[in-house]
Amino acid sequence: MSSINSGSEWWKEAVLYQIYPQSFKDSDKDGIGDWQGIISKLDYLQSLGIDAICFRPFLSQFSQQDSAFEQLVKEANSRGLKVIASRADLPISFQTDHLILRESSNFLNPPPALKLSELKRIFRKREQAKDDWNCVYWGDHDTPRVLSRFGNTSKFENESAKMLGMILLTLKGTPLIYQGDELGMSNCAFNAIGEFKDEKVGEVYESVIKKIGIDEQAFLRVCNQISVDHARTPMPWDNTEMAGFTESTSTWLKINPSNTRINVASQENNTDSILSFYKSLIHIRKEHPDLVYGDYNDLRPNCNKIFAYKRIGKDFTYLVLNNWTNKTQSFSVKCKASVLNLLLSNYPNESQYESHTFELQPYECRIYEYAH
Repeated sequence: MSSINSGSEWWKEAVLYQIYPQSFKDSDKDGIGDWQGIISKLDYLQSLGIDAICFRPFLSQFSQQDSAFEQLVKEANSRGLKVIASRADLPISFQTDHLILRESSNFLNPPPALKLSELKRIFRKREQAKDDWNCVYWGDHDTPRVLSRFGNTSKFENESAKMLGMILLTLKGTPLIYQGDELGMSNCAFNAIGEFKDEKVGEVYESVIKKIGIDEQAFLRVCNQISVDHARTPMPWDNTEMAGFTESTSTWLKINPSNTRINVASQENNTDSILSFYKSLIHIRKEHPDLVYGDYNDLRPNCNKIFAYKRIGKDFTYLVLNNWTNKTQSFSVKCKASVLNLLLSNYPNESQYESHTFELQPYECRIYEYAH
């Protein structure tokens, strides 16, 4: 069941939000998320400003034929939200070349971290495929948290989470937010192999680690980097013991202890929060069609410190600057306009900028607009 209008290209201007039902919200006190739990949080999703919620895949206990799912579609539609039963229902290209592949060998010999220049090359390649409309996403239920992979989870947690959101919502393509990324969720610290529910972890542990005698602590460290369970820990709605996810005394998967700091309740009314920043980015994208359809121009393809690009539309150009590092970086760029209008930044900045040289603080991001 889906509310997709096949005669419309609404998805190009939409912002998608992917839910992992088992981990979003529990309504029947069994420690496992369910359809009614999602229904209870539709107002939150509406307030975020998204256009559609989507799923991939359904687990055995979740069915489209379930009357609760039909109610979910009805309730979501009444709030102006579409429900996409599967991402495959959308005519959008979901590329995976930026993700960490879940091969058994990666648990024994982790792949090197993807450099910014390599990530840029991937985005350029997608932009050149003119026949495809791409989805822009950092990850999903099968990947570790983007903040732990590309951001800074210690001193610059807030800044780097906002920077990653800036990139997600200003690149060309349909952005997909995976649940919890709008809060700045990071990988969960699992203390023992037995805490994981990730089938691949168990498979490699039983078939390789125990038989060959590889150091279990070394294996645990790798699992704490790349296991899918990091994306599947229950959504933190508040800072209580069960994170507002359930009224049960236990959950199907460990709750990330960061919920004492990272949760919806603490961010909803905080104008400087990561959640508020995401809401602002979504609003900007909806108010500026040239940011949706404009061409993408990478300004420093080989730089591993700054991700700077222009989105060039019919009437306006958008200059997007992102410092990928924990150090201050300088950047110069030529623009046709003498004055740049700041739309959003994760640091205090002047609303108008007349120089074409920028000094970016650690993980700083800015988006400027100027007319042609």
